[in-house]
Amino acid sequence: MTPEEEEIFKAKKKYAAAKRKDKPEDLASLQITSLMDVVSIIVVYLLKSYASDPMMITPVSEQKIPLSMMDTRIKEGVAIYVSTREMVFGDEVVAILKDGELDPTAVQGHVIQELYSKLEEERDKSREVFEANGEEWIGRIILIGDQGLKFSTIVDIMYTAGRLEFSEYSFCVITTSR
Repeated sequence: MTPEEEEIFKAKKKYAAAKRKDKPEDLASLQITSLMDVVSIIVVYLLKSYASDPMMITPVSEQKIPLSMMDTRIKEGVAIYVSTREMVFGDEVVAILKDGELDPTAVQGHVIQELYSKLEEERDKSREVFEANGEEWIGRIILIGDQGLKFSTIVDIMYTAGRLEFSEYSFCVITTSR
């Protein structure tokens, strides 16, 4: 840059600074209408989500949950998913079924061995949580069963859970209109 160009640059810079100083300060205004709309939508969504059932039931593949006119809400408990092909506890398959009936080798004296060990772990964990909160533990099972299950399979599941002091049972159904 030549000395002449440098002087011109400095003069322009001084002129711009002087022009800024003479200019009145702009008042900034914040448009919060759209922000409030977004917050309102989020609040309504969260309220609707929390107002729904605390239990989220997602059937396993190819499971047909029975229909009923019952409209009682399910209380929170330990969920066992049973289709006509498999029994799922947590994320694990604990027993294989054939046409809604348990394999006889998986059951000993009405106790489903794999389910028994998983329920025992769950019982011990939930008891600790309840006792830490000073509450009485109530063993509650939620059976999400297929409409094609054999009654003997349901009896075996209930017997296995009963051996571990699970005394309340809820059966998941899809509510129909009357």
